[in-house]
Amino acid sequence: MSRVCHVVRSDGFAGVERYVCDVSSELAARGWDVLVIGGDPARMRAALGEEVLLRPARTTLEAFGQLSANRPYDVVHSHMTAADVAASTSKVLTRASVVSTRHFTANRGSRRSTRALLRPVLRGIDRRLAISQYVADGARGGGEHVLLNGVPRAEPVPDAEREEVVVVLQRHEAEKDTTTALRAWAASELPSRGWRLALAGSGVESDALRRLAEDLGIADSVDVLGFVPDPSALLRRSRALLATAAREPFGLAVVEAMATGAAVIAAGSGGHLETVGGDGWLFPPGDAAACAALLDRLHATPSATTEYGERLRTRQREELSLDRHVDVLERHYRSVMSPPASGTA
Repeated sequence: MSRVCHVVRSDGFAGVERYVCDVSSELAARGWDVLVIGGDPARMRAALGEEVLLRPARTTLEAFGQLSANRPYDVVHSHMTAADVAASTSKVLTRASVVSTRHFTANRGSRRSTRALLRPVLRGIDRRLAISQYVADGARGGGEHVLLNGVPRAEPVPDAEREEVVVVLQRHEAEKDTTTALRAWAASELPSRGWRLALAGSGVESDALRRLAEDLGIADSVDVLGFVPDPSALLRRSRALLATAAREPFGLAVVEAMATGAAVIAAGSGGHLETVGGDGWLFPPGDAAACAALLDRLHATPSATTEYGERLRTRQREELSLDRHVDVLERHYRSVMSPPASGTA
């Protein structure tokens, strides 16, 4: 049995950690011996299958220690720079092939001097992946293989089970531009038509977003839900997902919404061009008026909304499914794994 370790230096649970859980569970179902290092222990444990081992790692040193203590592996798959450092520097002990996934466009290391120090440290990486062409294009030095993320397929949702709800599922941070979502909602007809906007997520802007909703006079049609650990039920009962980030590396929530057949309205840039596609309901980033016009389509043209959601669902099943993603990921693993020593099974 081949053994793989996914490592992320983290005690949180956001998009990267959710991806690690999905992929690790699928690999375990396919017969891999899987260890996960990092992430919020309780949330990771709840999302992982019982057959996947889990170890904590809040710091790079802890990640290094866990990698060294729990060897051997065939592949160590690292996520984000701190985990890349731990995987590369422990390679002399683990003897594993190292696969790294780049999840963001930012360079490894915030300063030029740091990046110079990281280059020799990260030479132990055997295969570099990027979650989208947008992320790969932003990487200094190149060399990334693009492997679009995937999410599990979902059963279709009958129209009768959907409510007149638009969900925004993202961190409340400046780069997600949730303020455009609120301004577009205020400019649309949907609040007066009885629709609701559900803000799922948390972050430093949560209080400011509540105040903005009050200032715009839409607070009575906006539900600020906070962090939603399992958004699948919310997505299944909503008509649409609104994604406003201009520089979204991929957009896991977008693809999860696509899997349910919900309509997706998104900023026409970044990873959205690769997930929703160029023929999706896209608006210029930051353009609240254009976004509002697309929101109004949801009520004005319900049959077109349903047809659009079904088209997105088909796209997800054919191009952005978890099983397809892991099929390709396994091929990357096999291509870098060392052959067994002579005389071993």
